[in-house]
Amino acid sequence: MKPMRKSVSGRAPWLAFALAGGAAAAALRKWQLGSAFEEGTGLAVPMAPASVTLACLLVIAAAWFLILAIYQPVSKRPWSVGQAHRWDLVFLDAGDPVYPILVVAAAFVAVAAAPFLLRTGLGQWQVYQEARTALKQGIEVQLPSNNGILAIATAVGAVLSFLGLLQMGRDGLHAGRRGKGGFAAALPGVAGCVWLMESFRGHAANPVRWDYAPQLLAIVCGMLFYMDFAGMSAGAARPRRLLWLAAMTAVFSAPALVTAAAWGGWADLLLLAAQTLAAAGVLWRLPPNLENPPKIKGAPLSREAGEASIEEETTDE
Repeated sequence: MKPMRKSVSGRAPWLAFALAGGAAAAALRKWQLGSAFEEGTGLAVPMAPASVTLACLLVIAAAWFLILAIYQPVSKRPWSVGQAHRWDLVFLDAGDPVYPILVVAAAFVAVAAAPFLLRTGLGQWQVYQEARTALKQGIEVQLPSNNGILAIATAVGAVLSFLGLLQMGRDGLHAGRRGKGGFAAALPGVAGCVWLMESFRGHAANPVRWDYAPQLLAIVCGMLFYMDFAGMSAGAARPRRLLWLAAMTAVFSAPALVTAAAWGGWADLLLLAAQTLAAAGVLWRLPPNLENPPKIKGAPLSREAGEASIEEETTDE
């Protein structure tokens, strides 16, 4: 009963406040879309109450999760021989099915965005090529500024995200040391870089569409979250920072999901949902194991424990 109680108390603040912050941000974003932009032009209304309230909420959420991270107890055990795998063990415990289920679900949601992106990219490429052909024939047409390459690259990134997240979920089902999939989380992180460029290209050029800022912040936060997640396997683990990024990814993604739904952007909607599910998996799995990471059979002994073991063997002889 004790471990269960400790597990619930460890993750409850992170999950509860992430869900509450995300729900509040989504509600404020819906209010903002309906009241903070001029109907005729779509230009932002200066100092609109909804915009100010949403900005304040996001700042408060960032500060609150920072406080939670600072006071989150973290194990002070000696570094293990092969320390790159020390925190990695937290995500390899096969006894908890919730984390791998969430991450595998995120993988399939991410890959579902690929057909939408590919169709958009190929359509833009075709229009661009037709315009080039017309110009070569001496017909005066305006050459489109977008040739669709970034949308196609984002579709490829969605497939890479699927492979990386699927490997992460697979690792979560098998206790032991992570093998070739150690940097699986880096794949959706790299894909996020391409998605960021595509999103920026599609919206930032039009000053009327600067209301896509929550989506921009959500993509950046998700990209950093994935890269920090990959750092758990590379000897650069920052568990407190990973928790903060996971929580903020969930909070920022909520208003961005409202925006994507309002604009009918299925690809953005699916990619945002995927990173939200992955962040929820980390918020579920990481907090209860920070103070006492799970001991998995075959994990390397700490340097002090190894030296004690050698001394015991020498004494026995």
